[in-house]
Amino acid sequence: MPLIHLPDDILFNVLNLLSPPDILLLRKTCKRLQALTTERTVWTNVYRNPEYFLQPGAPDSQTVPDLERVILHAHRWATVWTDFNTLRKRRPRFSTINLPDTRYLAEYQGQYLAIGTATSLILYDLHVEKIIYRYGISTQPFWLYIHSNTKDNDAAFYIPFARVLRNDASTLQLCICKVDSSGNASIDEIAGIQISRNCITGIGYDFFLAQGASGDISLLYIPSQKLYTISAGTPVQQLSNVIFTPGYVLLIFTEYSNTVERKYLELYPLPDPMVIETGTHILPLHCGTLSMHFSEASFFSTDLSVDGNEIIWLVVLAGPQLCTLRISLQPDGTMDFHKPHYDTHHLPERTLAHAFDLRFTASSNSSRGRGIARVATPKLSGWLTFDVRRSVDGNVSIARTIVDKDILPSLLMYDFDAYQGLLCGVNDDDEVIVLKLVQ
Repeated sequence: MPLIHLPDDILFNVLNLLSPPDILLLRKTCKRLQALTTERTVWTNVYRNPEYFLQPGAPDSQTVPDLERVILHAHRWATVWTDFNTLRKRRPRFSTINLPDTRYLAEYQGQYLAIGTATSLILYDLHVEKIIYRYGISTQPFWLYIHSNTKDNDAAFYIPFARVLRNDASTLQLCICKVDSSGNASIDEIAGIQISRNCITGIGYDFFLAQGASGDISLLYIPSQKLYTISAGTPVQQLSNVIFTPGYVLLIFTEYSNTVERKYLELYPLPDPMVIETGTHILPLHCGTLSMHFSEASFFSTDLSVDGNEIIWLVVLAGPQLCTLRISLQPDGTMDFHKPHYDTHHLPERTLAHAFDLRFTASSNSSRGRGIARVATPKLSGWLTFDVRRSVDGNVSIARTIVDKDILPSLLMYDFDAYQGLLCGVNDDDEVIVLKLVQ
């Protein structure tokens, strides 16, 4: 039976098996298939394909042509992601932003680039390739190097920074730049939070957390500026990691004793600002202790065990390796850990290696994540990419690729958008560069 004589429901199933370029080729064969391949159902089905690293859920406002463009971009990006050597044949699009004395850089929503200099905060629109906002800072700014690993398209995003008070150079004033869905920016100065030059901070899900020099931990709900305090249960004062997860914030404290690295983990609920009054002390729901070395950690996924206990998955950077850490939340408030066995000094070149500056994005619509980190060895400097997948049965696979610096350039500071295939950073010439790895 000819293909075009099959009923629509069978043809839709056939289309689900094709790649986006093949669907477009099939569209050219006849009027009936042309009509079918322009149905929104076809492209929303392709959008759900776990092989493509996409934002969660195709927005209803997107037209079919918009969906096609997004999915074709994801298809091309998947090809590059699995083999960066393709960039040797077709170099990525490269653009430069000339700004003096860049000290901070962060990318948001695949469209905006926040750039901090010695005197101002600048918001650059990557779509129209121009500066859309500039905020002059009258006193010396202090940039908070925070990178959230949840890069979903929110209605607004926040850029926290601090500035020196005019009459007290030792005191820093917390400021937060809010950018709405239209790219309009405004600045709020936040009182009541202690900011020091060596403070540990984190941001996620409309909350901002900071540990001051005295060890006090403050939690701010940014939209209403409601301020809460964290009552840490561990005697260890050295907060090393702040990880926001859906509904929680996980604090990791690090202690070194007789060359042994010990981690203290405390999980706190994110307060409902409509119910919980400002000034409330937030107590930990779960605590645990772990002997394990890792330098950086990011949220990956959540799950339920067969016993109904909630599970939080992290990815942690140890030496040149990215590993998963499984945390099971027990009914008695403790944590059970399943940690990997890993060799922190293994690379194909068999040289001492160290990876750092991890940028990891967890996709909230599937158990997948993509990350990139800089790597340095006595004989190698370049990049490591990580593709993390968790199957239905709970098994996790991590594919790691070494990318030479002749493919991706060395950068002093950078940010990475795993959805768009966008690498932004500052090179040795103090230029802000934007590399679009997918054409």
